[in-house]
Formats: sequence, C-alpha cells, structure tokens
Amino acid sequence: MVDLNERNPSYELILDAAQELFIEQGVGATSLESIARRANVVRATVYNNFRDKDEIITEIVRRYVEGYVDVLAKLREEDRPSQTSFERIANMIRGALLWRIENAALRPLIDQTKHMSNSKWEELNATADAAMFGWVEEVHLLDAKRGLMRVNLDPEFASRASYSMLEAVISSFDVTASPRSVDAAVRQLALLHWYSIYRVDPEDSTAEKIA
Repeated sequence: MVDLNERNPSYELILDAAQELFIEQGVGATSLESIARRANVVRATVYNNFRDKDEIITEIVRRYVEGYVDVLAKLREEDRPSQTSFERIANMIRGALLWRIENAALRPLIDQTKHMSNSKWEELNATADAAMFGWVEEVHLLDAKRGLMRVNLDPEFASRASYSMLEAVISSFDVTASPRSVDAAVRQLALLHWYSIYRVDPEDSTAEKIA
C-alpha cells in the first residue's frame, strides 16, 4: 500500500472510481482495468498504488471508518459552552447515524471486508470506536466532577457500558430509515443513555467547552 505521505493525485481518483464500480456492478464483475478506465488513468497507475482489489476495498472501507473520526472532529470544532451534555451525546449519535445512512451503498463492501483475512477491519473499526468513546468519556468525566452523575457510579465504567449500548444500536441501525425515524432514534438513545447515568434533567447539564 502507498505511504500516506507519498500518495499521488491518482490515488483518490482510483478509490473513487473503484467505489463507483463496486457499487454499480459488484466486486466480482469489476476488473483493475475497468477501474483504470473509470479513473482515467493507465492500468500501471492502479498497480503502482494498489496490489490488488482486496487492498482497494480495504482502503475504501478505511475512508468510510475515518468518516466517523471526522464526525467527532467536527463536534469538537463546533462545541460551545452553552451546549448541554445531553445535546453533546445526541449530536454524536445523530452524526454517526447520518454517516452510516449516507454511506448505505457501501454495506456490501463493508460486510465483505469483515471476512477478508488481510483487511485490518478490527483495527479500522477500533479507530472509530476510540474516537466516539473518547467523546462520551470526556463528557462523563466533566459531568462527574460537577456532580451531575448518579451517586456511586464509576464514570469510566459507566462510559464504557453506555457506549457499548450506543454502539450496538448505531452499528445495526436501518440505513433506509426516514429522517423522522432518525430523529426518534437519536432522542430515544440519548434519553436511555441519560437516565441510566445522570441524576439531573437533560436541560440542567450545561458544562464547560470540551477540550
């Protein structure tokens, strides 16, 4: 695989072309030659960037997983002191659900990647989990210091337990869900998370800005 710091402009063109073709006609019907034609590059350029189709699939999925990290980066960028902790968790849930829905066409590729021995799926998925869990934990640690969480709860344990619940629903959420269903799911998940951990109402949870 090409080093991240040495990628040439053709790299993303090839990934985009391959993703389009995989979605349109499936992996089996897509050759490296057809990917080169769609990307408007010579076949040698594809081979100079990727060993085979499996590596291309892995990199497409990597981009998808990195999108979850970007969702959290955007939350940090847009965070403001006037937000409640409830809103912060709800925004994380919404961002993750919308990214999953936006990339619904990638589900077959993602499922295939999970069964590829050299796909690094576990490593990639762990990166997204770490970013989302990190957000949940930071919110909880701030609120524990402010005395907003239920008495005798260990913030770290509570964070891991609540994130496990959130992640399970997010990772299995229906990618064909309507905007109304997304809104309902976000609120229900945020409330389930909230009342299992907090002793105050959601509107009473305004905190300092997340670092």
